[in-house]
Amino acid sequence: MILILVLFLTNHLFSQIKIQNFVDKKEVFLGDIVNYHVIIEHPKEVVVAKFDIYDVIKDTSGVENFVVYSTKSIVTNKLFTNKIKQEFIFKLIPVQLGPLKIYEKSIEWNNSLTNEKKLITIPSIEIIVKPYPKPHKKIFDGEIIDIKGQIWVRNYLLAVLFLLFIFSILGWVVYQYKLKPQLSTQSSNVLQQVDIKEIALKKLDELWQKNYISNGLIREFYFELTEIVRWYIEKKFEINALELTTEELFIALKKKVDKRYNIELKSFLNNADLAKFAKYVPEEKQIIQDFENAKKFIV
Repeated sequence: MILILVLFLTNHLFSQIKIQNFVDKKEVFLGDIVNYHVIIEHPKEVVVAKFDIYDVIKDTSGVENFVVYSTKSIVTNKLFTNKIKQEFIFKLIPVQLGPLKIYEKSIEWNNSLTNEKKLITIPSIEIIVKPYPKPHKKIFDGEIIDIKGQIWVRNYLLAVLFLLFIFSILGWVVYQYKLKPQLSTQSSNVLQQVDIKEIALKKLDELWQKNYISNGLIREFYFELTEIVRWYIEKKFEINALELTTEELFIALKKKVDKRYNIELKSFLNNADLAKFAKYVPEEKQIIQDFENAKKFIV
């Protein structure tokens, strides 16, 4: 009766031992890493012998089909049960082509309660190892390549880049010491001409507000009117317009202004000279026209 009870307990314990083994991929390329897992669950009173990976990676002739890259072992107690879970993780690298086996392995376990020993078998797993596919593009086909042309092109490009650098430096120097001052001078001249024009027009407005005409000061009006026009011409064209006679001014402006401008200016100054020196008193309509003509010369 006792023997029957022991046998029952032993069979019950054996039924509680679970073994699982698997790999993460069944087909790999030569040199790839394969993760091989072995999981054993058993009651705490059962002691399982150590699992040796090197026993399962050799073929019948003793040649290893895999290289062991790394090993890892994890032992955990399952909650609310009297069981232990042992997990072995092996990183294997296949070193041969074709179908390779991780062979079956029988390991011993011992029941500490009955001191009985028994074997359990971990089944084998087959993996297909394939060669790496050939690259689509040839890296080197053994042909000797003439690199003289390549060296010449490289040297040519370096020379072009060097010349571009030199020309850039020269361009910068020319701009800084020649073009930039000229541009600054031109810009200054443009601003100066704008200022001269504004000043002259402002002087004309101030002249009109003096009411010389209504007060009968026609001669004084023409003196100031022609002085404003001559001052503007002197500043704009850089000639001594305030000191020249009308005829001298006409000759000096021939190469600086267009013909029509010069003729109309001469006519304007001659009419003004009559009012200034010949005691000629023009009509009010003519005075207003002369004032408007003065504005036309300030351009």
